[in-house]
Amino acid sequence: MPNDDMKVITIMTRKGGAGKTMLTRALASAALAQGKRCLVLDADPQRALFRWAEKLNISLPNFSIEKLNSANDFEERVDAAWEEGTTDYIFVDTLGAAGAWADDLAALSNTLVVPMMLSNDDMEITTDTYNWYRRLRERTDDPENLPSFHVVLSAVPARQSKTEKELEMEALRKFPVVEDYFMERKQHKDAASFGFLHILAEERRNSEKPLERLHAAHFDEALAEATSILKEVSGKDS
Repeated sequence: MPNDDMKVITIMTRKGGAGKTMLTRALASAALAQGKRCLVLDADPQRALFRWAEKLNISLPNFSIEKLNSANDFEERVDAAWEEGTTDYIFVDTLGAAGAWADDLAALSNTLVVPMMLSNDDMEITTDTYNWYRRLRERTDDPENLPSFHVVLSAVPARQSKTEKELEMEALRKFPVVEDYFMERKQHKDAASFGFLHILAEERRNSEKPLERLHAAHFDEALAEATSILKEVSGKDS
């Protein structure tokens, strides 16, 4: 039976190093922690997420990950997932390109999420991406059917420099910025090495070592942050 509540969330940016793959992994972890069924489509030529899952032998009942090679493949996979009714979220880690490929991704997504670090380069690239989205709305016959657009401030340090604070304020003026920031956390690096945030939190909570049990709270904080971001960008209450 088709799942009309299925959400397609595409994480995109036109530059590397903005935290796109890290954010995709965290959002998937947040969804899995809620018992949601998740499919990750890795369209990045580097295949960072796919290789991560393969290397760590990630095997969870509600999680699957596949390579994505073209816009046609994307449409076919989204349609199949919807018809099967076995997927709640599709997360797409993109190749970071503009043009027709980006237009096709937008046409099949419910939400576009753009991670932006607090740097001048990221500000310029995010501005380009937002302008592309606005032009897309202008040239489509039904702009209300386009996906929502969200900027997530990424790898935000706990203590910001003056320049970072100024860029934060500029981003808040220019873009639809998600309320919760994707903070710079050691736990996301641990997830890149060892597995999903929610799994690592549970492992530490059940550890025989008292110090590791204390560290579970840090993973819970990172997971709560990702859960809040997921809630806002997906428009879902849970």
